[in-house]
Amino acid sequence: FRATASREDLVGTGAAGFEAVVDASTGPDVPAWAVDAVEPNPYWADHARPWYRQVHAATVEDAQLPTASYPVVVCAEVLEHVMNPLAVLQQLRRVATPDALFVVSLPNVAHWSVRLLLLCGQFPLLDRGILDRTHLHFWTHRTAAAMLREAGLEVVRLRATAAPVDEVWRNAEGNPLFKLVRRVQHLLLLLAPSLFAWQWVIVARPVHE
Repeated sequence: FRATASREDLVGTGAAGFEAVVDASTGPDVPAWAVDAVEPNPYWADHARPWYRQVHAATVEDAQLPTASYPVVVCAEVLEHVMNPLAVLQQLRRVATPDALFVVSLPNVAHWSVRLLLLCGQFPLLDRGILDRTHLHFWTHRTAAAMLREAGLEVVRLRATAAPVDEVWRNAEGNPLFKLVRRVQHLLLLLAPSLFAWQWVIVARPVHE
């Protein structure tokens, strides 16, 4: 996505790789990004400070964020970890500018692997993935869109992402079999995104009544 001219953004520190994107997108003719972050874990907040203009070591609900200030808000792997994701979105809606861009990623509980587990009567808590034991909420793309609408946001783009096979198949980018698996994943996402999406990446904007 392309930010607005002020390039002042709010993200969670768990937005992995975000700072690399910021660094790569700046240049002599491009204004620098001013990125603030919210991180309730004090340890992670301290380690994140060198990468951000300001890190609020608090929950989104408790963070002292300026009203109507952020043209871009990124919730990457955030909302599934909070007690009340709707309240968090509503709070972020208040600190965002009227024309703000929201980028939200959420796990897809309708992935075929979760469906198969449910068919077998299983719903295990795992150390990673869709059924991560720290996830408090689960969404399909329809329930995710409904939550965003209730928060006063309109979905303008929704994209399905594939299971991160590179996390378990390390250093395999040049492997022909790995490339084949990625191509098959891409094809399956085109054919049946609800079944094969690992995450939904949603772009939304505030709705004005």
